[in-house]
Amino acid sequence: MKTNKVILVIDDEIIILESIKIQLRRFLNEDDHIIELATSGEEAFEIINDYHTNNLNINLIITDYHLDDMNGINIIDYLHEKFPKSKKYLLTGESENKLEYGIKNSAINGFLPKPWEFEDLKNYVLSSLQD
Repeated sequence: MKTNKVILVIDDEIIILESIKIQLRRFLNEDDHIIELATSGEEAFEIINDYHTNNLNINLIITDYHLDDMNGINIIDYLHEKFPKSKKYLLTGESENKLEYGIKNSAINGFLPKPWEFEDLKNYVLSSLQD
């Protein structure tokens, strides 16, 4: 039985979520990939818990660093507890050096800058989903 690859994207700005979803659909097959969107950390936790409860995997998370109810590092660390093998990327306008102190012990695999380039997004996603 074939299982779909699941991508969870979290940002409190709807326009960013929709933009990423549109760009992902440009290079991912809809029959093989599920794109989940969350506008808050709380909503992301609900999605993560639903997948975990149903023994389904989340393969990739892309989360904004600054959310209204928490920061993306909290979400990444929580997801890592449930799905340690998933790839985790932080979407941020901050420089990596500025964030380095706060993420020293986090499970972040990389950064996707805001604004992002389509090719960077594509490369991150495709390389993350190959594993």
